[in-house]
Amino acid sequence: MGALRPGGLLAVTEMDFFPRFLPDDSALGGVEARLHAVLNDRPAIDWTEDLTRAGFDLEAERPFTVELAAPLPAATGRYARTSLRRMRSHVGDRLPAADLAALDDSLDGDGPHSVLGREDLVVRTTRTTWAARRP
Repeated sequence: MGALRPGGLLAVTEMDFFPRFLPDDSALGGVEARLHAVLNDRPAIDWTEDLTRAGFDLEAERPFTVELAAPLPAATGRYARTSLRRMRSHVGDRLPAADLAALDDSLDGDGPHSVLGREDLVVRTTRTTWAARRP
């Protein structure tokens, strides 16, 4: 708190969960949904108590929904692959073998099912921002 002048505003933004990239009505979208269900077993962080305990006056808390629809830039495929790889590295064997195989196939950059070549990718996620003022 000492880094802010009295009356200064601090904003904290928390990613509620990793983005979703695949259409819900696709087979791989079902795999992605199950991947999220396995990994999102903890509630999102709520900064309200931490900020007030640190002496800040909470000004606002606001969720933001991000929903970007296809067609999206080619960089979206790289973003999806990087995110899904990170999630894949944490799932271990908590998904059925068929789901893991489909997920691995989608992460293969040269494969016919790679997320890099999909034209139906979307980006869906939420973020929450807290604004707090130093008294």
